[in-house]
Amino acid sequence: MKIKKQRCKIFFKSIIIAIVFYWFISFFFGFPIPRGTRVCADYSTYYENWRGIYYISVGNVLNLINFGHWGYLEDVDKETFIILDDNWAKDKNHVWYQDKTIKTADVASFDVDKSGLPKDKNHVYVYDVDMHTFRPSKCNMDVATAEHFIFKNDGQDWTWIRDRNFVYYDETKLDVDRNSFAPLGKTYWWTDKDYVYIDSWNSSLKKCELIKVDSLQSPVDTLNVGSYYLRNGRNIIHLGSVIARDIEVYRFEEVGLGKCIINDMLFENGERILKDSLNVPEAKFYFYGHIAADKNHVFYSRKQLNDIDAASFRQIDDKIFEDKYYIYIIKENVWREEYPFNRKRKQ
Repeated sequence: MKIKKQRCKIFFKSIIIAIVFYWFISFFFGFPIPRGTRVCADYSTYYENWRGIYYISVGNVLNLINFGHWGYLEDVDKETFIILDDNWAKDKNHVWYQDKTIKTADVASFDVDKSGLPKDKNHVYVYDVDMHTFRPSKCNMDVATAEHFIFKNDGQDWTWIRDRNFVYYDETKLDVDRNSFAPLGKTYWWTDKDYVYIDSWNSSLKKCELIKVDSLQSPVDTLNVGSYYLRNGRNIIHLGSVIARDIEVYRFEEVGLGKCIINDMLFENGERILKDSLNVPEAKFYFYGHIAADKNHVFYSRKQLNDIDAASFRQIDDKIFEDKYYIYIIKENVWREEYPFNRKRKQ
């Protein structure tokens, strides 16, 4: 009898394990993604199965769990259903953004233009962050000529729209030259024929705004794609501020994170530092610019390290330095430390 009971327990345990394993496999490899076929071979987001037409933003269940979305479209007329692009569809009675109905849309005239801008005969449609869907714009744009025109980071920026007369940023009409306004390459700045601008988040308004920084000069260039510094003729800009004006620029060089040399001046995050302490023309910079040294001083950020012999200080490896007395090794958690090195005396 005991053997039979043990066998029954083992059997039931096996059944429970099998059920748990089945649901695990179903969840991660089949559920909750429905199974269907593409409505149109050109688009990978709208599918149809026995239950109806659904939208799905990703191709596998792990992505769906992490950041994806799917849902069935309600009351679809299949005979008139068409896909406008990966996120838009309509039939004779409805317009959908993904799987959400846009109830304010004029269905007959609604379309997504070649720039990717959704609109009907009456309105341009913009994304509402709070509602996670699109609504008619509150700006009085010219619908016929309105278009998206900014593509950044390999994608379309929905916050920028222009019509035949104006440029709009986050539904604000801008005082810029419509025909020449454009991003300045892959930088933080924008230009038109007259000015340099930067866009910024205004926390009090809870929206983005465009800030006029300086009148446009020549030459205009930045140090690299991620640099916060811009040379604008005889002026130097750090993000939204002019930090040096009307100078003959003979040296413009980034020497570390947020650090830039302009002639014989050193700037950190737009502020001039070590003005009377560091010989900038002769200085060397190490460890992403956090360590600076000339023949007389060594600095970690803005702090002078008085225990180091500056005249003999040099780098011997990526994180190893020496002077005539000591070996200096960058600490493992250096960002939390006021003093950057572990040191040991030379033999």
